[in-house]
Amino acid sequence: MREPPVVDLAPFLGTCRREGVVVTVAELNGAGHAVYEFVDGMKGFSEPLEIDLLPVTESVFAGTGVGAAFSEDYMPVVFSTLQDGTGCVYIGMRCGLEIA
Repeated sequence: MREPPVVDLAPFLGTCRREGVVVTVAELNGAGHAVYEFVDGMKGFSEPLEIDLLPVTESVFAGTGVGAAFSEDYMPVVFSTLQDGTGCVYIGMRCGLEIA
């Protein structure tokens, strides 16, 4: 088994939003961590989901810790930048855009 890459989390830290969801990415105990929170019309749908981010590449992570809320194993978490420079995160292939 290969060692996970060492990743600079700084470019990914902050808050992203899509309809009904806010995702906050932070560093927790030296590792990546995200909080997936339902808001607006979806508020109360679920408690915020705590997701540990295990690096796969410099911009792709395996999200774990959410159990059956998403899947039993890992959820793909992919950070990217749109053509206009807007940062975004895809969790389970749903896109949240960076809030300025």
